[in-house]
Amino acid sequence: MMKFFIFFFPILLFAQQKPTSQYIDSEFDKVELLSREGKYDEYIKKNMLLLKSSKQINYSKGIALAYLNLSCGYSYAKNYKKGLEYLKLAKNEEYAKNNLDFQITAKRDLGYNYYNMGLYQEAITEFKEVAVLSDEIPVDTSRIYAKSLAYCEVGIVFKDRNQIDSSKLYLKRGVNILLNEKKLTPRLNTLLIWHSMSLMEINIAEKKIDSAEINLRLLEAHSKNLLGNNNFKLYKIKGLINEHKKEYDSAITNYQTAIQLAKNAKNIVQVQWLYNAISKVYKQIGDEDAAVKYLQKYTAITDSLTNAKQPAIENTVQELVVQKENTVKAKNKFLLYGIWIGILGVIIFILFVIKRMRKKNRILVVKEQETKLLNQKLNLAFEEVVQLAKNNDSEFFARFQEVYPEFFPKLLEIEPQLINTELKFCALLFLNFSTKDIAAYTFVQPQSIQTRKNRLRKKLKISSEEDIYIWMKNVNNK
Repeated sequence: MMKFFIFFFPILLFAQQKPTSQYIDSEFDKVELLSREGKYDEYIKKNMLLLKSSKQINYSKGIALAYLNLSCGYSYAKNYKKGLEYLKLAKNEEYAKNNLDFQITAKRDLGYNYYNMGLYQEAITEFKEVAVLSDEIPVDTSRIYAKSLAYCEVGIVFKDRNQIDSSKLYLKRGVNILLNEKKLTPRLNTLLIWHSMSLMEINIAEKKIDSAEINLRLLEAHSKNLLGNNNFKLYKIKGLINEHKKEYDSAITNYQTAIQLAKNAKNIVQVQWLYNAISKVYKQIGDEDAAVKYLQKYTAITDSLTNAKQPAIENTVQELVVQKENTVKAKNKFLLYGIWIGILGVIIFILFVIKRMRKKNRILVVKEQETKLLNQKLNLAFEEVVQLAKNNDSEFFARFQEVYPEFFPKLLEIEPQLINTELKFCALLFLNFSTKDIAAYTFVQPQSIQTRKNRLRKKLKISSEEDIYIWMKNVNNK
């Protein structure tokens, strides 16, 4: 029988059904209830089992969620060092890299860790990034919840830093997102109540007691049903109002109720705050023994939380310093590259300008040489044409057109009826021959030349005030 058992035991062992992803997802829903009930020991144990099952079937979503839940569980139990270690593991999972909701939850969890460790500026940065990321969530209720919660968490951090104006600004922004919704789900309604009470705490800090009392009465009936053990906040606010109104007995009663509810919710930070608050009230009524007793409890929790925070703070600060150093190095590297690229760009630009200037200078030199050569040719041509005119050579008319090809066409644009003899006469005027010269070279009386000038003025519409020689030059230059 024993041999039979030893032989079949491995078979029976491996024949057990492996967990499925559907089973693991359904178990995570059950685990969430343990968190809401404050049963964090059971919550951590159950997530450890789900982590093991998820690893067994290589289920990335299950592994990432288990790590994230363990991070939340350990952080809530004030083991921040372990909580941050699990959070880092969660963020490195493949599922985490491709899921927006998960990334937002992980970033929010990191913000809570920073906040609880007293790294307020880092917490504010994370919560603000959540507010930006939440705009990408496609589901309306999820987007509203994430954005509203992020703004309100920023407001709470500012409140703890005693920056009341900034706190009120962000809390109102978060609450208004919810108030603008026509119909709130129970989850959104719970968020509205919770953060509305945070605004009441601001009112009390600003000594607006009447306003806080009115708002508290409006929310009180709903909050008892929705908040459960987290209803400690309601009694905390009642105690604060009583304390400011010097109703010390009522303040003690409400603070004690709040302490018990906070203990049930395992919210040690709120228990710490309430111990300090009730100690102050007992001191006000002259009960020194009770005041000392609660102060000692407050001190014990403070010391415990400080000891719990220290290892995580040291590690986190070191990581943040390394991150900032890497960021600075990256920026410096980028800046250095930018400077080198800029210098290279300037050098290339200077070389380009020099090359262009040299090319331009070469072109100018060539043009100058061409112009000089052209002027030389024009001077020679001009002298040749003048000599032909003086000799009254029949070649004059043709050669003039070759040297000044644009002159006659421009004259004909002004007066198309000009004949060749008139054009030739205009050419002589263009060459600056005087009336006497033209008469001498063409063997005509000077009086006849003057008459021809007058006719030409009339035909070309040249006014008597205008110098006909300059007019002829200008025609060619147009």
